[in-house]
Amino acid sequence: MRAIQRFGKQLQRLRVRRDLTQEQLAVTAGLSRTFLTRLELGQHDPSLSTLVRLAKALRISVTELLGESVSASQWWQVGEDRFATREEAEDQARAMSEMFILRFQNKPGGPARRLLPVRETK
Repeated sequence: MRAIQRFGKQLQRLRVRRDLTQEQLAVTAGLSRTFLTRLELGQHDPSLSTLVRLAKALRISVTELLGESVSASQWWQVGEDRFATREEAEDQARAMSEMFILRFQNKPGGPARRLLPVRETK
């Protein structure tokens, strides 16, 4: 999966988690809904100013919007998709009907991998 497609999925995940429609997020960020749709589909590369506008509208950091962990020493994975938090990975796993997620931690000898079950939703 290309980086722009991963960004689009991350943007959509963050928008949906906040119960926002594309129209609501677009208006708050000062963008058109069609442009936001193209971003979510991975059809357009966002500029730095667009990233900042979206991050402010979602009330998150640009780092979180990009799906990067502040500490790259740990990340979560479902299939080929990487996530900064366990919650994001579990959301994706549930959507894909997966029962497990992978946690990676950087260690001196290389990344350590651990398979963990997806927790039940409350």
